[in-house]
Amino acid sequence: MGKKPKGKRMYYFSHRLKKQLFQIPHYPLTIVEAPYGFGKTTAVEAYLNGNLPPGACAYWYTCLGEPASMAWQGICELLANVNEEIAANLRKLEMPTLDTLSYMTAILREFCCQKETYLVIDNYQLVDCDIPRELMSVFSLHGNANLHMIFITQQLETNQQFLVHNTHIHTIQASDFFFDREGTSNLFQMEGIRLTKEELESVFMSTEGWVSAIRLQIINFEENGSFDYTADIEHLVEAAIWKRLTLEEKEFLLSVSVLDSFNARQAAIMMGKEVLPEEIEELLKSNDFIRYFPDNGIYSMHSILQDYLRNRFYHHQSEDFQKRILYLAGQSCSLNAQYYLAAQFFFRIKDFEAILSTPFDGEYLANQKEKNILEFVIAVVNECPEEILCKYPFIMLMLAYPMLFDREMESFQKLCRLISSAIDKNQAGLDQKELRRLKGEYMLLTSFIAYNDIRKMSVGRRAALEILGGPSCIIVKNMPWTFGGTSILNMFWSETGKLDDTLQDMDECLPYYLKLTRGHGYGANSVLRAEAMLMRGKDDEAEILCHKALYEARSHQQIDICLSAELVFARIAILRGDVEGYFTSINNIRGYTKKNSSLSVLRMIDMCLTVTSLILGTTENVAKWFCDMESMKRILYAPTISYAQILYSQLLLIEKRYNVLYGISQQVLDTAKEINYILPQVHQHIFLAVAKRNTGNDQEAQGHLKEALTLALQDRVYLPFAHQECMEEFLLESPGYLFRQNGEALEDLITLCRRQKKGVSIIKKALLQTKSPLTPREREIAQLAKDRFSAKEIAGKLYISETTVRTILRNVYSKLDIHSKNELSFKEF
Repeated sequence: MGKKPKGKRMYYFSHRLKKQLFQIPHYPLTIVEAPYGFGKTTAVEAYLNGNLPPGACAYWYTCLGEPASMAWQGICELLANVNEEIAANLRKLEMPTLDTLSYMTAILREFCCQKETYLVIDNYQLVDCDIPRELMSVFSLHGNANLHMIFITQQLETNQQFLVHNTHIHTIQASDFFFDREGTSNLFQMEGIRLTKEELESVFMSTEGWVSAIRLQIINFEENGSFDYTADIEHLVEAAIWKRLTLEEKEFLLSVSVLDSFNARQAAIMMGKEVLPEEIEELLKSNDFIRYFPDNGIYSMHSILQDYLRNRFYHHQSEDFQKRILYLAGQSCSLNAQYYLAAQFFFRIKDFEAILSTPFDGEYLANQKEKNILEFVIAVVNECPEEILCKYPFIMLMLAYPMLFDREMESFQKLCRLISSAIDKNQAGLDQKELRRLKGEYMLLTSFIAYNDIRKMSVGRRAALEILGGPSCIIVKNMPWTFGGTSILNMFWSETGKLDDTLQDMDECLPYYLKLTRGHGYGANSVLRAEAMLMRGKDDEAEILCHKALYEARSHQQIDICLSAELVFARIAILRGDVEGYFTSINNIRGYTKKNSSLSVLRMIDMCLTVTSLILGTTENVAKWFCDMESMKRILYAPTISYAQILYSQLLLIEKRYNVLYGISQQVLDTAKEINYILPQVHQHIFLAVAKRNTGNDQEAQGHLKEALTLALQDRVYLPFAHQECMEEFLLESPGYLFRQNGEALEDLITLCRRQKKGVSIIKKALLQTKSPLTPREREIAQLAKDRFSAKEIAGKLYISETTVRTILRNVYSKLDIHSKNELSFKEF
């Protein structure tokens, strides 16, 4: 065998992979999907650099795990290279959801691209999107023959079955990247290395055709003139990379390896310097296993190298070195506003002073809930020495709120004890003004312990306002007032027969809280009263109150209150059978994604759409995270879980999963009773009553119905009963004494049942009419035919045969009961 001198890196691709790459120009969209280290980006770069015709353009956007809003802006900027108008319209949508994909499809159909263009989105797996595959599918519908989009991604978790029949999409998968023995031999030959049969077999067996490992063997041979047949990847990295580094370079790479990615400023911090030395900058530029993304100024290390370095860092470096580097990593993350990640680094070295000095606030904590930040905070509180905690009393106040809201009472009570001690002993050395502010903030915090007794909470809030003399600095307006829930009635109806008192209490007590928080929760009392009126069938009063609530909430940017009001509007429309009002409300609810993309708002939108869907007896818009009770606990705060459990129970009833419903019912009822929620108890007994009736257990059914009526009738809460289509008949089957005891109330209830049943029927009929009998593919071809495109032109646009177009059009004509394009032009589908 021979050896060639070191020179410019050349690339060899297997025949199978080249065949797949050469299909890219024939599709609107290509997905290149394989694990990290398979050479996906290299393959696409090499193809585009060597095979584009004259005048063709290629643009790249590389995702780096930035927030969803920033990633979407980056994708839109990529599209702006071709069509600024389309990019601007897509920016307004923000990161798409299932509900906004239809708008995105309509926007993309107007895409104008004059010359052959390739748009590449790399590291797509890092995009913070709940529907990554659906989003790619919609991008494939851009309809412009000159435009070709390429998504490079590691393997996505979502099942890809829905892409199987999408003829707009070409997929290049991990299996296309593996080398066989011939490919492995050819790759070595490109580097001037000829392998014997035995050498080839050894290399192939040790690398299993993985290009990254093969290249490591090549580098190892070029450096040493031989192979280490028993070497695993770690030994290859050591021979090919590690041993070639200076001591300074080794220490630097060990340091930055603890970060998933880093910029130049972070890298300098990790070295304890103001700027990076020239030799380190050169290392970052020249190392094949470190990529630089100029748009973001971010470096990312290949996993093979990073795994090797982290193993050396955690198993072969001194404890002092590890502590110093982890502290610097925390500092670098904090300067990048990655406070949770920074705190995690500090926690690993037990630097509690650094954790408590990290500048996060309540809104930041709320937005990290689904990342298990509460578990982390509890661990910090439990392990941090109390004398250190007492030096940071205002931080303790901030940490106490999520603990209280998630009912982590042991840790909450510990913080309360320490805050009280900090007030009495003033370990933090506060001046009198700050000490008074601490007392007022602590009074406000402890007022929430009385949740959900409005009058008791108000006593503490009045006292807090008197001490503070103005707004709190801990509670900010962007924190979710409803704890992420959508029903304020659910939160505060806590005693049977006392709903009117609750409404009065809210009107009297909310103003004190609003003064304390600069309007946090403005409009909540109007929504509460609107819900109560709707429960009684007084939809006109409810509508007036919702308009008032929206005006108040919008003026103080209280989006969660706005969403609660919009949901009441939607429910009013269902009761009335007001089709236009219903669609307006649903569109308004979905439109809030454009106003605020925080997780709490997105989850509230999910909940609103789930509520309306279940009221109509369908599961079409039920959010996936409602499908099990454990996911609710991860996503929602404790005060909202009970209501979410009710929605889950309603889903079980609709799907006739009665045994599951029976199995969870006691837990649901216990959760509601523990937090003094009446509405979930009413709902759960109704669900059990209907389930028992449907399975022939009439005596048990009547028992649960009686329980629900006992809880609800004193307060004239009727609507939960009316949600059940069978309820009028069910009530008429009830024992006569129920009517003797509650005659007028039951008459009102039955009247409301009839209204609700009629309204639901009208809305469901309207929804059915809006659904096309055609499949998405049929609609697409039908629309093009309606726009007077010929079968040949349609085939060219969609990259399918004319025969396929004509076959699909025949199906369209059959489904629409028409016979010609002329008739098609008058059809809506």
